[in-house]
Amino acid sequence: MNTKIHAQFLGGVAYDDNLTGSSILITIEQGKQTTRLLLDAGLIQCYKQALERNAEILHWLRPEHIDGVILTHAHIDHVGRLPFLTKHGFKGKIYCTEGTRNLLPVMLRDSAKIQAKETLILRAKSRKQKQNDAKKEDFSRDKMTMGSYDKKKKKYSKNSNKIEPLYEMTHVEQTCLLIKNGGLPYESWHKLAKNVSLKLYPSGHILGGAICVIRIKSSPQNIYLGFSGDLGRDDGVILPPPKMIIEPMNYWFIESTYGGKKHPAHKNEITKLLNLIKEIYNSGKKMIMPSFALERAQEIIYLLSYYMQTKKIPPIPIFLDSPMAIEITQVFAANWNSGMFEGQDKLIFNPFQTGSDSYLKTITDDKSSVTLSETPGPYIVIAASGMCDAGRVRTHLRAGLGNNKTVVALVGYMAKNSLGRKLKDGLPIVCMNGEEILVKAKIVSFDSFSAHADGPHLVNYTKEVVNIQPQANKKIFIIHGEEEGATNLKMDLIDALPKGSWLKQIIIPKLGQDITL
Repeated sequence: MNTKIHAQFLGGVAYDDNLTGSSILITIEQGKQTTRLLLDAGLIQCYKQALERNAEILHWLRPEHIDGVILTHAHIDHVGRLPFLTKHGFKGKIYCTEGTRNLLPVMLRDSAKIQAKETLILRAKSRKQKQNDAKKEDFSRDKMTMGSYDKKKKKYSKNSNKIEPLYEMTHVEQTCLLIKNGGLPYESWHKLAKNVSLKLYPSGHILGGAICVIRIKSSPQNIYLGFSGDLGRDDGVILPPPKMIIEPMNYWFIESTYGGKKHPAHKNEITKLLNLIKEIYNSGKKMIMPSFALERAQEIIYLLSYYMQTKKIPPIPIFLDSPMAIEITQVFAANWNSGMFEGQDKLIFNPFQTGSDSYLKTITDDKSSVTLSETPGPYIVIAASGMCDAGRVRTHLRAGLGNNKTVVALVGYMAKNSLGRKLKDGLPIVCMNGEEILVKAKIVSFDSFSAHADGPHLVNYTKEVVNIQPQANKKIFIIHGEEEGATNLKMDLIDALPKGSWLKQIIIPKLGQDITL
């Protein structure tokens, strides 16, 4: 049977200036049958025009025509537009692991809450702008008519403009009902459509993360598409390394977040962190750790608790100040004895369970968060969001950035234009909520706590994928990265892979590009 396959890149490309919003539309045509599958439906982040940019996905697809969405993992830049698609007519199935199923409602509800708050702020700004524009118009007319213009007061109701969130809680609940079988097991085939099946492998990136393989039965031989999602490390803190796929890939889609870069040794970075904690303890400082609520926060909790238990660092209170991170940590606590984590034998308690972990405290309300932000150290506060553009971490940063008794430990990836990137780049003045802040806090960056594979691991994993069954028509698509990282990864792959025309066969797609496979 003649098979035609198209891949259209709707977000998370490496030619754009923002790697978030991962989404690839795969269209499979076999005779009269057309199957449309979306690989991830991520939220675009860190844009001032985020609402408009996220809504642009409707320019490329009709949600009601999508047969299914395959999720690589539950990070919001991979799942955050799902309820938006549901709102606009998507009624297909969502395919993901059980771990992703457990985390998805938490992530999407938090996203809906943030959008509701941001919408209120945007509406207020819009009303103020309209009022200012009206005053200018009135002044101009008065001037032209020498005072004869009869001015009227202009009123703007809350609903007078069209600024709306991408979706609301009801769309989140509708979306979660579409998950197939409550989540799928790893390493077994699941039917998506006639002649189309899916297999999931552990990615080692976060709890429930998956490398996704699509098998298309065709003549004279099957066609395989592989998607790395966010590939985990080979030396992760609490998760095992990515599982190697065994199918012969025709088309391989690989992330490039850290393309061309090598992570510092975990051992050296951990020593650096332990020394920093000793410093804040001895000097009475507080440490702010902006963190992604999912996985990064739990890794840091695990590490700090372990080294406090072994008395490598003094017992400083660890405050987890993020409603979403608290809820996610409860999911981790429930799975602590499941056998899916590394290093479970090193701790004599459950590090994710308050009460069991005597070092861990949780902040459950905004008032307590403000109070903590005004409290002197020594203590450690872990708060979302990881890039410092939303969440309670901004409360702590507003209170602490201008104080030399504060240390800010940046332990994750910071996208361009995010507040976290500005701090990482050493800007002496940053703006928060319209106020300029002179940065007096000590800013310390860590590059080894990322849950992403580094450049050498991306190359080695891809090399193994290619070597499963060398074929002349293989193609590799580099996605989810910045242009420099993607280009570096391409050059490293050309050097590492068997001889061939890889310069043409390795492609860095552009946003919206539709490629016939």
